[in-house]
Amino acid sequence: MYYYVYDEFVQDPKFERELSLIETRLTDLGISGKIARLALFRDASELIRDEVRKGAKTVVAVGNDATLQKVIDAVADSGVALALIPLGQQNRIADLLGVPSGVEACDVLSARMIQELDTGSVNGTRFLHEITIHASAPPTIVCDKSFKLMPGRSVDIEVRNLALPDDMVRAADPTDGRLEVVMRIPKRTWYGSKRLMATVVPVEQAVITCDSPMILEADGQSFESKEFFLKAIPNQLRVVTGKSRKF
Repeated sequence: MYYYVYDEFVQDPKFERELSLIETRLTDLGISGKIARLALFRDASELIRDEVRKGAKTVVAVGNDATLQKVIDAVADSGVALALIPLGQQNRIADLLGVPSGVEACDVLSARMIQELDTGSVNGTRFLHEITIHASAPPTIVCDKSFKLMPGRSVDIEVRNLALPDDMVRAADPTDGRLEVVMRIPKRTWYGSKRLMATVVPVEQAVITCDSPMILEADGQSFESKEFFLKAIPNQLRVVTGKSRKF
């Protein structure tokens, strides 16, 4: 049984036609199901856990990266499959998973190619993609309870589980049982100019502490703390992916 979770923003009238096309295609493919519409005072986790108890086997997040973040905890706990139908903007995760936007995502869902992926956890909250931590004072990072990183200055720290490579760091593989801790620190060259140098450390777990509150950003949400505990949780999420997935 499929359970479709519509984010609040997709209920805007501008998405009405596209949702109608999606629902028609799902019916044609024989994979239509119950629909839940999120609102300000509706807890996605509570809705999902209730439907899983009633027999739902696949939870489909209809929305964007932030929608996925709203449902990931409940789905990971349940062992059912997670799928995406991307709408709107900010769909980096869907792109990495090889899922096209709109009605074309229905065919990926129907093909049901399931991949077991790791998730990351920060202070008990899961994430699939990556988070950024801004430290306004020098932080200390204890990696795998065995060694420390001490950048000696304020720094932005990326923690990646599923991410593409760029010109400074490699891709983060969501099937290797580890997270990638990335620090990009400016260094002076012989000629006095500055360029960024990246330090990449694979970890199974890490504790990041700072004398001043740090700000964590993930999919449009922000949190403050002087301590963040991070860990990789291997093979925790069963995700429907497309043939063009990028890992």
